[in-house]
Amino acid sequence: MPLHRVPRIQNLVLSFLLALLLPAPFAAAHGRYFNDSGSVPTSHPNWMRWIPSSTSIAALSLPGTHDTMANETEWYVTAIERAWILTQGLELRPQLDAGVRALDIRARHIGNGFTIHHGAYHLMANFDGVLSTAVQFLRDNPTETILMRVKKEHTEENTTRPFAATFEWYRDQPAYSPYIWRGTHIPTLGEVRGKIVILDDFDGGDHGIGWGSLNKQDAWEETNTDTKWNLVRAHLDAASTGNPNTLYINFLSAAGIGGTPSAIAGSVNEDALHYLMGTGVQRTGVLMMDFPGAGLIDAIIAHNFRLASSAAAIGGDFATVFNNVAYGFHSEGDDEARDRLLEARTFLNHTLPGMSWHVIVSGTSGSDNWGYTVQHHGLYQKSDWINGYSHVAFNTLTSDSAVSASLLQSYVDGQLGGLSGSAENRAVQLAERVRARFPFQSWSVLVKRAPGGFDNWAYEPWGAHYMRWQGDYAYAVWGYAPQQGVYLYEHSGYLGDIRHLTGSVSELRSQGFNDLTSSVRIIGNYRANLWENDNGSGAGLYVPQSRDDLPAVGWNDRASSVEIWRY
Repeated sequence: MPLHRVPRIQNLVLSFLLALLLPAPFAAAHGRYFNDSGSVPTSHPNWMRWIPSSTSIAALSLPGTHDTMANETEWYVTAIERAWILTQGLELRPQLDAGVRALDIRARHIGNGFTIHHGAYHLMANFDGVLSTAVQFLRDNPTETILMRVKKEHTEENTTRPFAATFEWYRDQPAYSPYIWRGTHIPTLGEVRGKIVILDDFDGGDHGIGWGSLNKQDAWEETNTDTKWNLVRAHLDAASTGNPNTLYINFLSAAGIGGTPSAIAGSVNEDALHYLMGTGVQRTGVLMMDFPGAGLIDAIIAHNFRLASSAAAIGGDFATVFNNVAYGFHSEGDDEARDRLLEARTFLNHTLPGMSWHVIVSGTSGSDNWGYTVQHHGLYQKSDWINGYSHVAFNTLTSDSAVSASLLQSYVDGQLGGLSGSAENRAVQLAERVRARFPFQSWSVLVKRAPGGFDNWAYEPWGAHYMRWQGDYAYAVWGYAPQQGVYLYEHSGYLGDIRHLTGSVSELRSQGFNDLTSSVRIIGNYRANLWENDNGSGAGLYVPQSRDDLPAVGWNDRASSVEIWRY
Protein backbone atom coordinates (compact mmCIF):
# COMPACT_ATOMS: atom_id res chain seq x y z
CA MET A 1 0.00 0.00 0.00
CA PRO A 2 1.36 3.49 -0.71
CA LEU A 3 2.69 5.38 2.29
CA HIS A 4 4.08 8.89 2.59
CA ARG A 5 5.91 10.68 5.33
CA VAL A 6 3.62 12.20 7.94
CA PRO A 7 4.42 15.90 8.48
CA ARG A 8 5.48 16.63 12.04
CA ILE A 9 2.81 19.33 12.38
CA GLN A 10 0.17 16.59 12.26
CA ASN A 11 1.64 14.66 15.17
CA LEU A 12 -0.71 16.06 17.80
CA VAL A 13 -3.78 15.03 15.82
CA LEU A 14 -2.27 11.68 14.96
CA SER A 15 -1.39 11.00 18.61
CA PHE A 16 -5.07 11.24 19.42
CA LEU A 17 -6.02 9.02 16.48
CA LEU A 18 -3.35 6.52 17.44
CA ALA A 19 -4.81 6.10 20.90
CA LEU A 20 -8.11 5.24 19.27
CA LEU A 21 -6.78 2.98 16.55
CA LEU A 22 -4.12 0.90 18.24
CA PRO A 23 -5.40 -2.49 19.46
CA ALA A 24 -7.08 -2.61 22.84
CA PRO A 25 -5.66 -4.84 25.60
CA PHE A 26 -7.86 -7.68 24.24
CA ALA A 27 -9.56 -8.07 27.62
CA ALA A 28 -12.31 -10.23 26.16
CA ALA A 29 -10.09 -11.87 23.55
CA HIS A 30 -9.13 -15.51 23.41
CA GLY A 31 -6.13 -17.04 21.79
CA ARG A 32 -2.63 -16.48 20.52
CA TYR A 33 -3.60 -14.70 17.32
CA PHE A 34 -1.62 -11.45 17.63
CA ASN A 35 2.10 -11.02 18.23
CA ASP A 36 4.07 -7.79 17.94
CA SER A 37 7.10 -8.86 19.98
CA GLY A 38 10.48 -10.01 18.70
CA SER A 39 9.83 -13.64 19.56
CA VAL A 40 6.90 -16.03 19.27
CA PRO A 41 6.13 -19.19 21.30
CA THR A 42 6.02 -21.61 18.40
CA SER A 43 8.56 -23.45 16.26
CA HIS A 44 8.01 -25.39 13.03
CA PRO A 45 11.26 -25.13 11.07
CA ASN A 46 10.62 -28.27 9.02
CA TRP A 47 6.90 -28.96 9.17
CA MET A 48 6.71 -29.75 5.44
CA ARG A 49 8.77 -32.92 5.99
CA TRP A 50 5.61 -34.97 6.61
CA ILE A 51 3.76 -33.80 3.49
CA PRO A 52 4.10 -36.14 0.48
CA SER A 53 6.27 -34.71 -2.30
CA SER A 54 3.50 -35.35 -4.84
CA THR A 55 1.30 -32.70 -3.18
CA SER A 56 0.68 -29.54 -5.20
CA ILE A 57 1.63 -26.36 -3.38
CA ALA A 58 -1.86 -25.15 -4.31
CA ALA A 59 -3.24 -27.86 -2.00
CA LEU A 60 -1.33 -26.54 1.00
CA SER A 61 -2.41 -24.25 3.80
CA LEU A 62 0.43 -21.76 4.18
CA PRO A 63 1.07 -19.09 6.83
CA GLY A 64 2.43 -15.94 5.21
CA THR A 65 3.25 -12.40 6.23
CA HIS A 66 2.19 -9.13 4.56
CA ASP A 67 5.09 -6.68 4.17
CA THR A 68 7.32 -9.35 5.62
CA MET A 69 10.30 -7.13 6.40
CA ALA A 70 8.33 -4.31 8.05
CA ASN A 71 9.48 -5.02 11.59
CA GLU A 72 11.86 -2.04 11.72
CA THR A 73 12.49 1.26 9.97
CA GLU A 74 14.96 4.12 10.23
CA TRP A 75 15.77 5.60 13.63
CA TYR A 76 14.33 9.03 12.96
CA VAL A 77 10.86 7.80 12.05
CA THR A 78 8.43 8.82 14.79
CA ALA A 79 6.30 6.45 16.85
CA ILE A 80 3.24 7.92 15.16
CA GLU A 81 4.56 7.04 11.73
CA ARG A 82 5.74 3.61 12.85
CA ALA A 83 2.21 2.69 13.84
CA TRP A 84 1.20 2.79 10.17
CA ILE A 85 4.48 1.47 8.73
CA LEU A 86 5.35 -1.61 10.80
CA THR A 87 3.41 -4.81 10.18
CA GLN A 88 5.54 -7.47 11.88
CA GLY A 89 7.21 -8.04 15.23
CA LEU A 90 9.57 -10.77 14.04
CA GLU A 91 12.62 -10.58 11.84
CA LEU A 92 12.72 -12.85 8.79
CA ARG A 93 14.53 -15.91 10.18
CA PRO A 94 12.30 -16.19 13.28
CA GLN A 95 9.26 -15.97 10.98
CA LEU A 96 10.55 -18.89 8.91
CA ASP A 97 11.47 -20.90 12.01
CA ALA A 98 7.95 -20.32 13.36
CA GLY A 99 6.44 -21.91 10.24
CA VAL A 100 5.80 -18.97 7.89
CA ARG A 101 6.30 -20.11 4.28
CA ALA A 102 5.03 -17.17 2.19
CA LEU A 103 6.83 -13.82 2.09
CA ASP A 104 5.81 -10.42 0.75
CA ILE A 105 8.98 -8.63 -0.35
CA ARG A 106 8.66 -5.00 -1.53
CA ALA A 107 11.83 -3.90 -3.35
CA ARG A 108 12.82 -0.35 -4.24
CA HIS A 109 15.08 -0.16 -7.31
CA ILE A 110 17.92 2.18 -6.37
CA GLY A 111 21.50 2.28 -7.66
CA ASN A 112 20.88 -0.90 -9.67
CA GLY A 113 20.14 -2.77 -6.43
CA PHE A 114 17.12 -3.52 -4.28
CA THR A 115 16.44 -2.06 -0.87
CA ILE A 116 13.35 -3.21 1.01
CA HIS A 117 10.63 -0.65 1.55
CA HIS A 118 7.11 -0.18 2.81
CA GLY A 119 6.00 2.64 0.60
CA ALA A 120 8.51 5.48 1.03
CA TYR A 121 9.95 4.01 4.22
CA HIS A 122 13.20 2.04 4.18
CA LEU A 123 12.91 -1.09 6.34
CA MET A 124 16.62 -1.38 7.18
CA ALA A 125 17.04 -4.35 4.85
CA ASN A 126 18.13 -5.15 1.32
CA PHE A 127 17.44 -7.97 -1.12
CA ASP A 128 20.81 -9.59 -0.49
CA GLY A 129 19.87 -9.97 3.16
CA VAL A 130 16.47 -11.40 2.31
CA LEU A 131 17.93 -13.98 -0.08
CA SER A 132 20.82 -14.86 2.21
CA THR A 133 18.45 -15.50 5.11
CA ALA A 134 16.03 -17.53 2.99
CA VAL A 135 18.83 -19.61 1.45
CA GLN A 136 20.40 -20.35 4.81
CA PHE A 137 17.03 -21.43 6.16
CA LEU A 138 16.58 -23.81 3.22
CA ARG A 139 20.11 -25.17 3.66
CA ASP A 140 19.22 -25.90 7.29
CA ASN A 141 15.77 -27.29 6.37
CA PRO A 142 15.90 -28.85 2.89
CA THR A 143 12.39 -30.33 3.18
CA GLU A 144 10.84 -26.85 3.05
CA THR A 145 9.94 -24.40 0.32
CA ILE A 146 9.38 -20.64 0.48
CA LEU A 147 6.92 -18.68 -1.66
CA MET A 148 8.30 -15.17 -2.20
CA ARG A 149 6.26 -12.43 -3.77
CA VAL A 150 8.63 -9.83 -5.28
CA LYS A 151 6.96 -6.47 -5.89
CA LYS A 152 8.37 -3.21 -7.21
CA GLU A 153 7.92 -0.58 -4.49
CA HIS A 154 8.21 3.23 -4.35
CA THR A 155 10.27 5.20 -6.87
CA GLU A 156 13.40 4.27 -8.81
CA GLU A 157 16.61 6.24 -8.33
CA ASN A 158 20.01 6.16 -10.07
CA THR A 159 19.30 3.09 -12.18
CA THR A 160 20.70 2.15 -15.58
CA ARG A 161 18.70 -1.02 -16.18
CA PRO A 162 15.13 -2.24 -15.73
CA PHE A 163 13.84 -3.67 -12.46
CA ALA A 164 13.63 -7.14 -14.05
CA ALA A 165 17.28 -7.04 -15.09
CA THR A 166 18.35 -6.24 -11.56
CA PHE A 167 16.21 -9.11 -10.27
CA GLU A 168 17.91 -11.43 -12.76
CA TRP A 169 21.30 -10.22 -11.56
CA TYR A 170 20.43 -11.27 -7.99
CA ARG A 171 18.85 -14.53 -9.15
CA ASP A 172 21.92 -15.53 -11.14
CA GLN A 173 24.42 -14.98 -8.32
CA PRO A 174 26.15 -18.31 -7.50
CA ALA A 175 25.12 -18.04 -3.84
CA TYR A 176 21.41 -17.78 -4.73
CA SER A 177 20.87 -19.35 -8.14
CA PRO A 178 20.71 -23.02 -7.01
CA TYR A 179 17.98 -22.13 -4.52
CA ILE A 180 15.65 -20.13 -6.80
CA TRP A 181 13.22 -22.23 -8.81
CA ARG A 182 12.98 -21.20 -12.46
CA GLY A 183 9.53 -22.58 -13.28
CA THR A 184 6.34 -20.65 -13.96
CA HIS A 185 3.68 -23.32 -13.30
CA ILE A 186 2.14 -24.40 -9.97
CA PRO A 187 4.65 -27.05 -8.84
CA THR A 188 4.42 -30.03 -6.57
CA LEU A 189 6.17 -29.78 -3.25
CA GLY A 190 8.73 -32.32 -4.45
CA GLU A 191 9.71 -30.04 -7.33
CA VAL A 192 10.54 -27.14 -5.02
CA ARG A 193 11.78 -28.59 -1.75
CA GLY A 194 14.81 -26.60 -0.73
CA LYS A 195 13.94 -23.77 -3.14
CA ILE A 196 12.38 -20.32 -3.30
CA VAL A 197 9.31 -20.04 -5.53
CA ILE A 198 9.02 -16.52 -6.93
CA LEU A 199 5.56 -14.98 -7.16
CA ASP A 200 6.33 -12.52 -9.94
CA ASP A 201 4.69 -9.11 -9.32
CA PHE A 202 6.77 -6.92 -11.62
CA ASP A 203 7.08 -6.19 -15.36
CA GLY A 204 9.75 -7.47 -17.70
CA GLY A 205 9.06 -11.11 -18.47
CA ASP A 206 8.22 -14.28 -16.58
CA HIS A 207 10.38 -14.84 -13.53
CA GLY A 208 8.15 -17.19 -11.57
CA ILE A 209 4.46 -17.80 -11.03
CA GLY A 210 2.62 -14.75 -12.31
CA TRP A 211 1.04 -12.73 -9.50
CA GLY A 212 -1.81 -11.84 -11.81
CA SER A 213 -2.65 -15.51 -12.37
CA LEU A 214 -3.43 -16.14 -8.71
CA ASN A 215 -6.84 -15.94 -7.04
CA LYS A 216 -6.41 -13.08 -4.57
CA GLN A 217 -8.23 -11.06 -1.93
CA ASP A 218 -6.30 -7.92 -0.96
CA ALA A 219 -8.73 -5.23 0.13
CA TRP A 220 -5.92 -3.38 1.90
CA GLU A 221 -7.84 -0.13 2.31
CA GLU A 222 -10.87 -1.78 3.97
CA THR A 223 -10.41 -0.76 7.62
CA ASN A 224 -13.90 -1.65 8.79
CA THR A 225 -12.91 -4.85 10.54
CA ASP A 226 -16.30 -6.52 10.14
CA THR A 227 -16.28 -5.89 6.41
CA LYS A 228 -12.65 -6.92 6.11
CA TRP A 229 -13.27 -10.15 8.00
CA ASN A 230 -16.24 -10.97 5.77
CA LEU A 231 -13.97 -10.63 2.74
CA VAL A 232 -11.30 -12.83 4.33
CA ARG A 233 -13.86 -15.46 5.32
CA ALA A 234 -15.42 -15.52 1.85
CA HIS A 235 -11.99 -16.12 0.32
CA LEU A 236 -11.23 -18.85 2.87
CA ASP A 237 -14.46 -20.55 1.85
CA ALA A 238 -13.56 -20.15 -1.82
CA ALA A 239 -10.13 -21.70 -1.27
CA SER A 240 -11.64 -24.54 0.70
CA THR A 241 -14.10 -25.54 -2.00
CA GLY A 242 -12.44 -24.18 -5.14
CA ASN A 243 -10.26 -25.68 -7.85
CA PRO A 244 -7.56 -27.72 -6.08
CA ASN A 245 -5.01 -26.64 -8.69
CA THR A 246 -5.57 -22.91 -8.09
CA LEU A 247 -3.32 -21.04 -5.68
CA TYR A 248 -5.37 -18.75 -3.44
CA ILE A 249 -3.82 -15.70 -1.74
CA ASN A 250 -5.78 -14.10 1.10
CA PHE A 251 -4.61 -10.91 2.82
CA LEU A 252 -5.85 -10.45 6.40
CA SER A 253 -4.09 -7.08 6.49
CA ALA A 254 -5.41 -3.57 5.96
CA ALA A 255 -4.56 -0.03 7.08
CA GLY A 256 -5.68 3.52 6.57
CA ILE A 257 -7.41 6.37 8.33
CA GLY A 258 -9.75 3.82 9.88
CA GLY A 259 -7.04 1.81 11.59
CA THR A 260 -3.37 0.94 11.88
CA PRO A 261 -2.05 -2.46 10.76
CA SER A 262 -1.94 -3.63 14.36
CA ALA A 263 -5.48 -2.43 15.09
CA ILE A 264 -6.86 -4.31 12.08
CA ALA A 265 -4.82 -7.42 12.92
CA GLY A 266 -6.04 -7.31 16.51
CA SER A 267 -9.56 -7.96 15.25
CA VAL A 268 -9.27 -9.86 11.96
CA ASN A 269 -6.58 -12.26 13.24
CA GLU A 270 -8.81 -13.27 16.14
CA ASP A 271 -11.75 -13.89 13.83
CA ALA A 272 -9.51 -15.99 11.57
CA LEU A 273 -8.16 -18.09 14.43
CA HIS A 274 -11.59 -19.01 15.74
CA TYR A 275 -12.91 -19.71 12.26
CA LEU A 276 -10.00 -22.08 11.64
CA MET A 277 -10.70 -23.81 14.96
CA GLY A 278 -14.08 -24.84 13.56
CA THR A 279 -15.08 -27.14 10.73
CA GLY A 280 -15.64 -24.73 7.84
CA VAL A 281 -12.26 -24.88 6.08
CA GLN A 282 -10.43 -27.79 4.45
CA ARG A 283 -7.53 -25.81 2.96
CA THR A 284 -6.75 -22.18 3.67
CA GLY A 285 -4.55 -21.33 0.70
CA VAL A 286 -1.89 -18.70 1.48
CA LEU A 287 -2.84 -16.34 4.33
CA MET A 288 -0.81 -13.10 4.35
CA MET A 289 -0.99 -11.60 7.82
CA ASP A 290 0.16 -8.70 9.95
CA PHE A 291 1.48 -9.57 13.42
CA PRO A 292 0.35 -13.23 13.39
CA GLY A 293 0.36 -14.97 16.75
CA ALA A 294 1.50 -18.49 17.50
CA GLY A 295 -2.02 -19.89 17.65
CA LEU A 296 -2.97 -18.46 14.26
CA ILE A 297 0.20 -19.71 12.57
CA ASP A 298 -0.32 -23.13 14.13
CA ALA A 299 -4.01 -23.35 13.22
CA ILE A 300 -3.07 -22.79 9.57
CA ILE A 301 -0.34 -25.44 9.69
CA ALA A 302 -2.80 -27.85 11.32
CA HIS A 303 -4.93 -27.75 8.17
CA ASN A 304 -2.13 -29.69 6.47
CA PHE A 305 -2.24 -32.54 9.00
CA ARG A 306 -4.73 -34.46 6.88
CA LEU A 307 -2.13 -34.53 4.08
CA ALA A 308 0.52 -36.25 6.23
CA SER A 309 1.78 -39.65 5.18
CA SER A 310 1.11 -40.88 8.72
CA ALA A 311 -0.16 -39.38 11.95
CA ALA A 312 2.98 -40.41 13.81
CA ALA A 313 5.11 -38.38 11.37
CA ILE A 314 3.51 -35.16 12.63
CA GLY A 315 5.05 -35.72 16.07
CA GLY A 316 6.28 -32.57 17.76
CA ASP A 317 4.42 -30.29 15.35
CA PHE A 318 1.14 -31.66 16.71
CA ALA A 319 2.20 -31.05 20.30
CA THR A 320 3.14 -27.43 19.60
CA VAL A 321 -0.01 -26.80 17.58
CA PHE A 322 -2.37 -28.20 20.20
CA ASN A 323 -0.75 -26.21 23.00
CA ASN A 324 -0.99 -22.93 21.10
CA VAL A 325 -4.48 -23.49 19.72
CA ALA A 326 -5.64 -24.38 23.26
CA TYR A 327 -5.19 -20.71 24.18
CA GLY A 328 -8.23 -20.08 21.98
CA PHE A 329 -10.54 -22.54 23.78
CA HIS A 330 -13.08 -20.73 25.92
CA SER A 331 -16.63 -20.55 27.18
CA GLU A 332 -18.94 -17.81 28.34
CA GLY A 333 -21.17 -20.15 30.35
CA ASP A 334 -21.08 -22.12 33.60
CA ASP A 335 -19.81 -25.40 32.10
CA GLU A 336 -16.45 -24.08 30.96
CA ALA A 337 -14.48 -27.32 31.18
CA ARG A 338 -17.06 -29.12 29.08
CA ASP A 339 -17.23 -26.30 26.54
CA ARG A 340 -13.44 -26.25 26.21
CA LEU A 341 -13.52 -30.00 25.64
CA LEU A 342 -16.09 -29.60 22.87
CA GLU A 343 -13.95 -26.96 21.14
CA ALA A 344 -10.85 -29.15 21.42
CA ARG A 345 -12.71 -32.17 20.05
CA THR A 346 -14.08 -30.16 17.12
CA PHE A 347 -10.63 -28.90 16.17
CA LEU A 348 -8.97 -32.32 16.48
CA ASN A 349 -11.65 -34.23 14.60
CA HIS A 350 -11.54 -31.69 11.78
CA THR A 351 -7.79 -31.38 11.31
CA LEU A 352 -6.97 -35.04 11.99
CA PRO A 353 -10.02 -37.10 11.02
CA GLY A 354 -10.14 -40.88 10.90
CA MET A 355 -8.93 -41.57 14.44
CA SER A 356 -10.36 -41.52 17.95
CA TRP A 357 -9.50 -38.43 19.99
CA HIS A 358 -9.50 -38.57 23.78
CA VAL A 359 -9.71 -35.20 25.55
CA ILE A 360 -9.38 -34.27 29.22
CA VAL A 361 -9.92 -30.80 30.68
CA SER A 362 -9.23 -29.89 34.30
CA GLY A 363 -9.95 -26.65 36.12
CA THR A 364 -7.98 -27.58 39.24
CA SER A 365 -4.21 -27.81 39.22
CA GLY A 366 -1.94 -29.81 41.52
CA SER A 367 -1.20 -33.53 41.76
CA ASP A 368 -3.48 -33.90 44.78
CA ASN A 369 -6.42 -32.50 42.82
CA TRP A 370 -6.11 -34.43 39.56
CA GLY A 371 -3.94 -37.04 37.97
CA TYR A 372 -4.02 -39.23 34.90
CA THR A 373 -2.05 -41.78 32.93
CA VAL A 374 -2.82 -42.55 29.30
CA GLN A 375 -1.73 -44.85 26.50
CA HIS A 376 -1.82 -43.33 23.02
CA HIS A 377 -0.88 -44.09 19.42
CA GLY A 378 1.73 -41.45 18.69
CA LEU A 379 0.06 -38.09 19.31
CA TYR A 380 -0.23 -36.62 22.80
CA GLN A 381 -0.06 -33.20 24.41
CA LYS A 382 -0.94 -31.55 27.69
CA SER A 383 -1.41 -27.81 27.29
CA ASP A 384 -0.19 -25.03 29.52
CA TRP A 385 -2.50 -23.84 32.25
CA ILE A 386 -4.62 -21.31 30.37
CA ASN A 387 -7.04 -19.09 32.29
CA GLY A 388 -7.25 -21.72 34.99
CA TYR A 389 -7.60 -24.78 32.72
CA SER A 390 -5.31 -27.41 31.26
CA HIS A 391 -6.22 -29.55 28.26
CA VAL A 392 -4.97 -33.03 27.39
CA ALA A 393 -5.40 -34.63 23.96
CA PHE A 394 -4.21 -37.97 22.64
CA ASN A 395 -5.13 -40.29 19.80
CA THR A 396 -5.94 -43.94 19.31
CA LEU A 397 -6.49 -45.68 16.01
CA THR A 398 -9.56 -47.58 17.21
CA SER A 399 -12.22 -47.00 19.84
CA ASP A 400 -13.06 -50.70 20.22
CA SER A 401 -12.67 -52.67 23.45
CA ALA A 402 -12.37 -56.40 24.05
CA VAL A 403 -13.31 -55.95 27.70
CA SER A 404 -16.99 -55.36 28.44
CA ALA A 405 -18.09 -52.38 30.52
CA SER A 406 -19.65 -54.71 33.10
CA LEU A 407 -16.41 -56.68 33.57
CA LEU A 408 -14.46 -53.45 33.86
CA GLN A 409 -16.87 -52.11 36.48
CA SER A 410 -16.67 -55.29 38.53
CA TYR A 411 -12.88 -55.24 38.49
CA VAL A 412 -12.45 -51.53 39.25
CA ASP A 413 -14.93 -51.59 42.14
CA GLY A 414 -12.80 -54.29 43.75
CA GLN A 415 -9.65 -52.17 43.53
CA LEU A 416 -10.65 -48.75 44.80
CA GLY A 417 -10.39 -49.58 48.49
CA GLY A 418 -6.69 -50.31 48.11
CA LEU A 419 -5.72 -46.97 46.57
CA SER A 420 -4.07 -44.18 48.55
CA GLY A 421 -2.18 -40.92 48.27
CA SER A 422 -2.77 -38.00 45.93
CA ALA A 423 -5.04 -38.05 42.91
CA GLU A 424 -1.96 -38.54 40.73
CA ASN A 425 -0.75 -41.47 42.84
CA ARG A 426 -4.17 -43.08 42.79
CA ALA A 427 -4.32 -42.80 39.00
CA VAL A 428 -0.95 -44.53 38.64
CA GLN A 429 -1.87 -47.30 41.11
CA LEU A 430 -5.20 -48.03 39.46
CA ALA A 431 -3.70 -47.98 35.97
CA GLU A 432 -1.02 -50.47 36.96
CA ARG A 433 -3.64 -52.87 38.24
CA VAL A 434 -6.00 -52.55 35.28
CA ARG A 435 -3.18 -52.95 32.77
CA ALA A 436 -1.87 -56.01 34.58
CA ARG A 437 -5.33 -57.62 34.64
CA PHE A 438 -6.12 -56.79 31.00
CA PRO A 439 -2.73 -56.42 29.28
CA PHE A 440 -4.05 -57.04 25.79
CA GLN A 441 -5.43 -53.54 25.19
CA SER A 442 -4.68 -49.92 26.04
CA TRP A 443 -5.96 -48.20 29.17
CA SER A 444 -6.27 -44.66 30.48
CA VAL A 445 -7.12 -43.63 34.02
CA LEU A 446 -8.19 -40.23 35.32
CA VAL A 447 -8.63 -39.41 39.01
CA LYS A 448 -10.21 -36.13 40.08
CA ARG A 449 -10.61 -34.83 43.60
CA ALA A 450 -13.79 -32.94 44.53
CA PRO A 451 -15.32 -30.62 43.48
CA GLY A 452 -16.85 -32.06 40.35
CA GLY A 453 -19.13 -30.45 37.81
CA PHE A 454 -18.61 -29.56 34.15
CA ASP A 455 -17.18 -26.18 35.12
CA ASN A 456 -14.34 -27.97 36.92
CA TRP A 457 -13.53 -31.00 34.80
CA ALA A 458 -14.62 -32.91 31.72
CA TYR A 459 -13.29 -35.79 29.67
CA GLU A 460 -14.21 -37.76 26.58
CA PRO A 461 -13.35 -41.47 26.65
CA TRP A 462 -13.57 -44.19 23.99
CA GLY A 463 -14.07 -47.94 24.31
CA ALA A 464 -15.16 -49.60 27.55
CA HIS A 465 -15.65 -46.91 30.20
CA TYR A 466 -16.48 -46.79 33.90
CA MET A 467 -16.55 -43.85 36.32
CA ARG A 468 -17.57 -43.61 39.95
CA TRP A 469 -17.06 -41.41 42.98
CA GLN A 470 -15.69 -42.94 46.16
CA GLY A 471 -15.17 -40.52 48.99
CA ASP A 472 -13.62 -37.30 47.71
CA TYR A 473 -12.30 -38.84 44.51
CA ALA A 474 -13.80 -39.63 41.13
CA TYR A 475 -12.21 -42.53 39.25
CA ALA A 476 -12.58 -42.81 35.48
CA VAL A 477 -11.15 -45.78 33.59
CA TRP A 478 -11.47 -46.57 29.91
CA GLY A 479 -9.98 -49.21 27.64
CA TYR A 480 -9.58 -49.37 23.86
CA ALA A 481 -7.45 -50.65 20.97
CA PRO A 482 -7.37 -54.39 21.76
CA GLN A 483 -4.53 -56.43 20.33
CA GLN A 484 -5.19 -58.87 17.52
CA GLY A 485 -5.95 -62.48 18.44
CA VAL A 486 -8.73 -64.79 19.60
CA TYR A 487 -10.80 -63.81 22.65
CA LEU A 488 -12.80 -66.36 24.64
CA TYR A 489 -15.68 -65.06 26.76
CA GLU A 490 -17.47 -66.59 29.71
CA HIS A 491 -20.92 -65.47 28.55
CA SER A 492 -22.73 -64.82 25.29
CA GLY A 493 -22.49 -61.32 23.85
CA TYR A 494 -18.76 -61.07 24.68
CA LEU A 495 -19.50 -60.67 28.38
CA GLY A 496 -18.05 -62.05 31.56
CA ASP A 497 -14.49 -63.21 32.15
CA ILE A 498 -12.13 -63.16 29.18
CA ARG A 499 -8.99 -64.82 27.82
CA HIS A 500 -6.82 -63.47 25.00
CA LEU A 501 -4.97 -66.04 22.90
CA THR A 502 -2.62 -65.81 19.94
CA GLY A 503 -1.61 -69.47 19.82
CA SER A 504 -3.12 -72.93 20.34
CA VAL A 505 -3.83 -74.15 23.89
CA SER A 506 -3.98 -77.90 24.41
CA GLU A 507 -5.64 -77.65 27.84
CA LEU A 508 -7.81 -74.63 28.63
CA ARG A 509 -7.82 -75.66 32.28
CA SER A 510 -4.25 -74.31 32.34
CA GLN A 511 -5.80 -70.92 31.61
CA GLY A 512 -8.52 -71.40 34.22
CA PHE A 513 -11.04 -71.51 31.39
CA ASN A 514 -12.04 -75.14 30.86
CA ASP A 515 -15.67 -75.55 29.71
CA LEU A 516 -16.36 -71.83 30.20
CA THR A 517 -16.51 -70.40 26.66
CA SER A 518 -19.87 -69.05 25.48
CA SER A 519 -18.74 -66.54 22.82
CA VAL A 520 -15.61 -66.01 20.72
CA ARG A 521 -14.33 -62.79 19.25
CA ILE A 522 -11.65 -62.69 16.55
CA ILE A 523 -9.63 -59.54 15.85
CA GLY A 524 -7.22 -59.54 12.94
CA ASN A 525 -6.25 -62.38 10.63
CA TYR A 526 -6.90 -65.30 12.97
CA ARG A 527 -8.98 -68.48 12.83
CA ALA A 528 -9.83 -70.97 15.55
CA ASN A 529 -11.07 -74.52 16.12
CA LEU A 530 -12.75 -75.24 19.45
CA TRP A 531 -12.35 -78.81 20.70
CA GLU A 532 -14.53 -80.60 23.22
CA ASN A 533 -11.61 -82.45 24.83
CA ASP A 534 -7.98 -81.73 25.66
CA ASN A 535 -5.29 -81.86 22.96
CA GLY A 536 -7.64 -81.06 20.09
CA SER A 537 -9.72 -84.19 20.39
CA GLY A 538 -13.42 -84.98 20.44
CA ALA A 539 -16.05 -82.91 18.67
CA GLY A 540 -14.88 -79.66 17.12
CA LEU A 541 -16.26 -76.31 15.97
CA TYR A 542 -14.56 -74.22 13.28
CA VAL A 543 -14.70 -70.50 14.10
CA PRO A 544 -13.53 -68.39 11.13
CA GLN A 545 -15.06 -65.19 12.53
CA SER A 546 -16.52 -63.82 15.75
CA ARG A 547 -19.51 -65.67 17.22
CA ASP A 548 -21.40 -63.97 20.03
CA ASP A 549 -23.72 -66.88 20.99
CA LEU A 550 -22.15 -70.36 21.08
CA PRO A 551 -25.14 -71.85 22.96
CA ALA A 552 -27.20 -71.23 19.81
CA VAL A 553 -25.05 -73.81 17.98
CA GLY A 554 -24.86 -76.26 20.88
CA TRP A 555 -21.44 -75.18 22.13
CA ASN A 556 -22.14 -73.56 25.49
CA ASP A 557 -19.32 -74.28 27.98
CA ARG A 558 -17.93 -77.18 25.93
CA ALA A 559 -14.44 -76.07 24.84
CA SER A 560 -11.49 -77.77 26.59
CA SER A 561 -8.80 -76.96 24.01
CA VAL A 562 -8.41 -74.55 21.13
CA GLU A 563 -6.41 -74.60 17.93
CA ILE A 564 -5.42 -71.14 16.62
CA TRP A 565 -3.66 -70.11 13.47
CA ARG A 566 -2.90 -66.85 11.73
CA TYR A 567 -3.05 -66.33 8.02
